[in-house]
Amino acid sequence: MALDTYPKLTNATSDREIVRLWISQKALSTQKTYITISRQFLEFTGKELKEVMLEDILLWLESFQLRGASQNTVNNKLAAIKSLFSFGVKTGYLRANSASMIKTIKAKDALNERILQASEVKELINSAKNERDRLILILLYILGLRISELVGLNWSDFQRGSSRRRRAQEQVPLQPTDDSVTVTIFGKGHKTRTLLITRTLWSELKQLPRSDKTEAVFLSRFGNRLDRHAIHRLIKKAVEKAGINPHTSAHWLRHAHACHSLNNGAGIDLLMKSLGHSSLAVTSRYLHVQPSECTSKFIELD
Repeated sequence: MALDTYPKLTNATSDREIVRLWISQKALSTQKTYITISRQFLEFTGKELKEVMLEDILLWLESFQLRGASQNTVNNKLAAIKSLFSFGVKTGYLRANSASMIKTIKAKDALNERILQASEVKELINSAKNERDRLILILLYILGLRISELVGLNWSDFQRGSSRRRRAQEQVPLQPTDDSVTVTIFGKGHKTRTLLITRTLWSELKQLPRSDKTEAVFLSRFGNRLDRHAIHRLIKKAVEKAGINPHTSAHWLRHAHACHSLNNGAGIDLLMKSLGHSSLAVTSRYLHVQPSECTSKFIELD
């Protein structure tokens, strides 16, 4: 257990207050998940954070394993609790990080089991319920987007200098070449990256209905921004119709983008930038799955 000593940087006097401060530092897309995890943890232990011991955390994690939770699920919960305790220590609210000694579970590398074949991707896209859903599936695959990045897309992200979220030095031309259009992606950690789509795909996107309520590209039937739960549902329906692996998710399309683009000649450095990875080590895991400008150029649907 780490016995780090930090000056007291917060006036928080209760777990509720420190959790609220901790959550406020997280991306909006993860706040709800972290709130749920912290609530589950505190209810399970029945203790204040200052009283939690190493054994309490291990028992909590074991409870999920006994219920058949995947290793990724357990690791994600552990990562959240580690982050909470680390924040508590660094702000002076906690004296020790009870979670610091617990290592994540090393799962077998099953990435190759989650890579769709190009034919399966085409079948999935062709199984979309409507044009909106088809374009969602295409963008998830062609650009390798995370769900949060897709639902966050605004029309101004495709336009030069008109996005309020884009600083002047990040402005990009709408049509960098004769056959492509740029789109600015706002990813994890508030990082941005610029990707390319074809003019043909841009023309198809422009046919989508718009709403006075929001600038979002993808809308619900009520004219509101589509949320991540709706994306999960539409993918599940398309997967069922296509008859492919029932576990297929949006992230599988991101995996497919990575492996297919590498297999078609994209460089690992370019893939890292296109996917918005923080390090080359994260991207390199795709090299041993399928050895092998914007990586979307290396993806083909026809």
